[in-house]
Amino acid sequence: MPDKKKMKIMVILVICIVLLTDCAVVVMYYLDVQRQHQEIIENAIQEIPLAEIPKPIAANYDPNRPEYETTRKFTMNTLKFSEKIYRNLTKDVKADYSVLYDMETDEILFEENSDKKLYPASTTKLLTAIVATKIITDPDTVITVGNEIKMIGEESSRAGLEVGMKLTVSDLMDAMMLPSGNDAAYTMAVNCARIYKDDPKMSNKAALNCFVELMNDAADQLGATNSQFVNPDGWHSPNHYTTAKDMAKIGAYAREVPLIAKSCSTHYAERKLVSGEMLYWVNGNLMLNDYYKCYSKYCDGLKTGFTDEAGSCIISSATVEGHTMIAVIMNGYDGYTKYDDVNLLFRMGYKLYGLPYTYGVPNSQAGKPRLLA
Repeated sequence: MPDKKKMKIMVILVICIVLLTDCAVVVMYYLDVQRQHQEIIENAIQEIPLAEIPKPIAANYDPNRPEYETTRKFTMNTLKFSEKIYRNLTKDVKADYSVLYDMETDEILFEENSDKKLYPASTTKLLTAIVATKIITDPDTVITVGNEIKMIGEESSRAGLEVGMKLTVSDLMDAMMLPSGNDAAYTMAVNCARIYKDDPKMSNKAALNCFVELMNDAADQLGATNSQFVNPDGWHSPNHYTTAKDMAKIGAYAREVPLIAKSCSTHYAERKLVSGEMLYWVNGNLMLNDYYKCYSKYCDGLKTGFTDEAGSCIISSATVEGHTMIAVIMNGYDGYTKYDDVNLLFRMGYKLYGLPYTYGVPNSQAGKPRLLA
């Protein structure tokens, strides 16, 4: 009888060892796949060649060249956090690249790989918006959608624009920022270039090249000198890249442009276009939607983005008692964790000043889907 009991115990032990071995193999395989995936991304970024795009307009005098005035220096002052807190933030923020920038003191309070090259995805649209508002200063200017919308990628995010639609620049800004419409980004870029060159018959390709020149020139003037842009929507290209610090600089400037700030802080828009169509857009930034646990009443922008190569990205702004900060999260761990990263950075940043940054679904709205802001 004891022998049978021992045999049962031995069998159970063998089965447990086999199961544990199998689990260990699966875990090791998963970790190895993750490591290889990260190495592929890092190697691809390190090997990004310079794009063959026109030199910035700054190299050639142009009397109509937009000027971007900024006095921001983005001084690094990460010592505001204690060594322990900073170390914990480095561990707890899951994204590969991050920046916390204090707009009031002009200081970078936290950074992780902030000068390394990365892909910006649709956060690119912030720069597109900056250039557009320099060229077209009247938000009521009417733009007609042309066949430039056919230039976008097949799986692009869209705002539902169709050839022949007429809408104001203000509406077009919402179409570009809320649903992250690549169709809106191309419409904005091509039409702005034609206005800039005073050439309504300018081809789509020539207009796009002109606008890309203006984007790179704007980035250079804003101090985003480690960046290069080849399109207005952030569709992946190995020659379209930036850094987290550069995107903080672009985001900070965009945050101070009223039309951009208004659009980026809008959760839901219902617009009747000049040509009569009704369109509805919901902002992809879940921090503006009080149905989600990442919601914060202090969040007032700015832009999200995603491609397989860029990962999940967000440039977020928050204001507590008049004090504005910007958090940049690039290549986030996943589509939702980037919001956890942002809220953690904001909470710890405002804690330095004794300001109450909170987030989460209000009890009165818990579990209730909500569209209107």
